[in-house]
Amino acid sequence: MAGSRGPFKVIIAGGSIVGLTNALALEKAGIDFVVLEKREIAPHMGASVSVHPHVQRVLEQLGVWPEIRAGTVPLHTRHHYNQNGDLFEESAILQEISKMMRNRSTTFMERRFLLSCIYNQIQDKSRVRAQTGVASYTETDDGVEVTTDSGEVIKGDLFIGSDGIRSTVRGLIAQKIADADPAASEEMRSGFVSTYQCLFATSRNANPSAGGKPFLPDGTVHNVYYYGFSGVVAAGVSGLVFWFLFVKSGKVTTTPNTPRFTEEQTEAVIAKYGHHAVGPGYTFKDLWDSRVKAAMLPLEEGVLKPRWNTGGRVVLMGDAVHKATVNPGLGANLAVEGVVHLINELVPLVRQCDADGGRKPSKDEIVAVLDLYEKKHRPHAHTVVSMSGYVTRYEAMEFWWLRFLRVLSPWVSDKTKANTFVNYMNEGPWLNYLPNPDDEVVKS
Repeated sequence: MAGSRGPFKVIIAGGSIVGLTNALALEKAGIDFVVLEKREIAPHMGASVSVHPHVQRVLEQLGVWPEIRAGTVPLHTRHHYNQNGDLFEESAILQEISKMMRNRSTTFMERRFLLSCIYNQIQDKSRVRAQTGVASYTETDDGVEVTTDSGEVIKGDLFIGSDGIRSTVRGLIAQKIADADPAASEEMRSGFVSTYQCLFATSRNANPSAGGKPFLPDGTVHNVYYYGFSGVVAAGVSGLVFWFLFVKSGKVTTTPNTPRFTEEQTEAVIAKYGHHAVGPGYTFKDLWDSRVKAAMLPLEEGVLKPRWNTGGRVVLMGDAVHKATVNPGLGANLAVEGVVHLINELVPLVRQCDADGGRKPSKDEIVAVLDLYEKKHRPHAHTVVSMSGYVTRYEAMEFWWLRFLRVLSPWVSDKTKANTFVNYMNEGPWLNYLPNPDDEVVKS
């Protein structure tokens, strides 16, 4: 009941970067939680993520960074190649960003590695439940009950849907509001658009066409620009490269009808584009032949227009409410920012209620927290989605003026370009109930 005693409990749908970061942040604050992940924790899908300096600070606060630092190589150099295979720009923008961000560097790693590092810091692993999906939920003024796909009922005070672009929780919300607000319900279902698709993979850093010679040195990124498609390769972990082939799709699709690609379709893309060079002496096909794991997905874009919470105890986070193309590698970082925006509002409320004799926050108090999280985070989401979409189209030279900008790019200093990213990063939040690492000397 509202105002009743007992521990405040958060139910989290999805063992995603958002879900596990929420869990660890809550545990650090002494708040009870349970994570429900319908698959395994940290699956090997071939996906990779970058961590930028402003999010490194949050991972330092959570104790995650030492393991990441030990398993990655900081990125420091970018080489840009045109459609003829010519190097037209050697960029030190990553080094400039690092200088401006207290020697924190951009890092690239397997998604499953980042998930494992976060999971490893959660002390009570029993609160993270794999192979447990969400079937339905019911909320009242007094709490929320979540029914799992096995029929188990879990009671809590706040329910977070951090279960990705094909969010089950978002779909359940859409169903519940369909009669009262059909327009918002439809927007919940179809609020994301896909214009590009991406073949992403993890490969061994050994070119089979060159006797096993590394594709590129550790700490290096190669970008290649073609008309209508582009590629990125990053050597962020010793012995591995993470690469992407971005292709403009034949038609625009919207969720939930964005395509799911088969292995045959993925191989057909390699057959069509594989002979194109990515960097000096190697092609997409060479990367493909050295792959460890690969898949292809649509690149959805958008920020969910309807309210991100139900006006009660259910809220959506991460890819469930904002989806950016992956070219600049900002999506996972935006997800962590969202966690900070929510937890920084929730922790003081729960602690104040504890100080008030151990009462639980009322529904109205929780809604106020959820609305403030959205107010703070929505502008960041719009910025990242817009910036990412621009970079995707710039790299694929979609319009004449983008091709013109690419010609101008080498004449703009790395420091000037770095400032654009750093200005955004400097707005990045940190967990204000934990010590700020910036108060100490940060070592590279």
